Amino acid sequence: MLTQLMPRAIVVLLSISALGLWSAPAPAAEWKKITENSVKDGFFIDTESIQRKGNTVTYWEYREFPEPNNAFLENPVNEPLHGVVIRWSADCTSKTQRLRRVNAFGKERKLLQRFDYGENGTLMQPRPGSSGYEVLEYACNPKPETVKSPAPSPSPSPSTSPSPKS
Repeated sequence: MLTQLMPRAIVVLLSISALGLWSAPAPAAEWKKITENSVKDGFFIDTESIQRKGNTVTYWEYREFPEPNNAFLENPVNEPLHGVVIRWSADCTSKTQRLRRVNAFGKERKLLQRFDYGENGTLMQPRPGSSGYEVLEYACNPKPETVKSPAPSPSPSPSTSPSPKS
């Protein structure tokens, strides 16, 4: 009886796999440290998330704050903020960027809150020479092997526990 069911189970598993219903896990983020500012805040970019379409680029950025930096957020959180993972879209010609999503973290990368701004996120233009500008510049001019083609559907957000690499 068991030997009769095994071939059928294999056919079902192969069919599921062929249809794409049994998907592989999302690729891990590849955090690259871009810079560090005078107060030792670290600025990282997920090189796997950089997607370019014409002059527009989207990417995930991670900022790590050794000292609490609650002033960074537009919305208040009830615990000290020690890091954020940010989804940006940017115009590489005008060097403007729109805030799309923010995942706010406390000590030991504990997720505090998620904010989804979508099309209504703040539009800003980082000052040339600033840490934010350096990250934007890297996203707009990455090494060729880091550029990804646009995904057919929205890519999943990075892990709620970012682990940036230097």
